Amino acid sequence: MFVTPNKYYPVQGTNKFETVSFPITKAFRVNLAGSTVGSNSLFLLPPGTMVLGFYGKMVEALASSSVATFQIGFTGTQMLSDATGSTTASLGAIIAPPKSTDSSNVHIETYILTAQDSFDCIIATDPISTGSGAGKIDIFLTYVPYIAEALTTSEFPVYSF
Repeated sequence: MFVTPNKYYPVQGTNKFETVSFPITKAFRVNLAGSTVGSNSLFLLPPGTMVLGFYGKMVEALASSSVATFQIGFTGTQMLSDATGSTTASLGAIIAPPKSTDSSNVHIETYILTAQDSFDCIIATDPISTGSGAGKIDIFLTYVPYIAEALTTSEFPVYSF
């Protein structure tokens, strides 16, 4: 499995926290070629990070002969895609966390890390072979980084009641 270099897309704001520390979308590509069965850590996030969501877009379909399935997201949480196999991992397919079970038909709420956690790609069932049809995914992970420093009155207004 190969992860190609990523890009960050910060949202610009009016002060240093808004410019540097508020929603960031980390974009990277995962090449599933040669992946072995198991959980593969792609990106570590520190405690206090607020994950707003993610999605992956298949830019190379998984070969129809592949019996492997994969998931992307945070292992053991609701912020994890359903298992995806060759029947649904076609070119242009969107891989994302499942929608909520209520009638709102929206994706799940944010995920706040209480400990360091990794964004993973989990390969199940069978290894993914190399060559054409091994599958490539562009992943976009949007999060708010943890801010370790305290706010000061020179940067933010103070409200009194």
